[in-house]
Amino acid sequence: MQVIGWMIFSFKIPSEPSSIRVRVWRNLKTMGVHYLQQSVCIFPTNEELINKVKKLQLHIQENGGETSLLKIDKLSSSSENEVIQSLNQERIEEYKEFLKESKKFLMEIDEETKEENFSFGEIEENEAALERLQKWVLKIQKRDFFQCELQQQAVTRIEECNSALDKFMEKVYMLEGLTNKK
Repeated sequence: MQVIGWMIFSFKIPSEPSSIRVRVWRNLKTMGVHYLQQSVCIFPTNEELINKVKKLQLHIQENGGETSLLKIDKLSSSSENEVIQSLNQERIEEYKEFLKESKKFLMEIDEETKEENFSFGEIEENEAALERLQKWVLKIQKRDFFQCELQQQAVTRIEECNSALDKFMEKVYMLEGLTNKK
């Protein structure tokens, strides 16, 4: 992603009720912003993110807080590199956690196959787990503004998970007489 500007969002929220502070923090983390310091974050200019932050701005103001949303056309090269590196490092940590959990999924499928635990219940359980992994990786990708180094590995892993579940399902269907493959 070529950066075509940056947005800086700062806010001040009353200490009570704390639920507002938690909601704001959770929303900003979900968006993938980088905190420069407490209550000051930065993100690349992106219309969808700007709209979400504006809604958050309104929520903060309606609850007695103060906000500023600033468009910065250019950062110094060193500052921009530092921010991009920080954003990428945050995504790398998320991808690492995803890769760890998706490996557990593959190990589970492998274990069920070795134990010949071929049942529709296992299919449902594994479909639900795979769906959770698919949603998770999509959320990470959405906030991976600069396609960090682990993005492709995560994409490959989710494809491996899909393939493993497909093979497991084929085996169940074959054993249940629902397919002619052997």
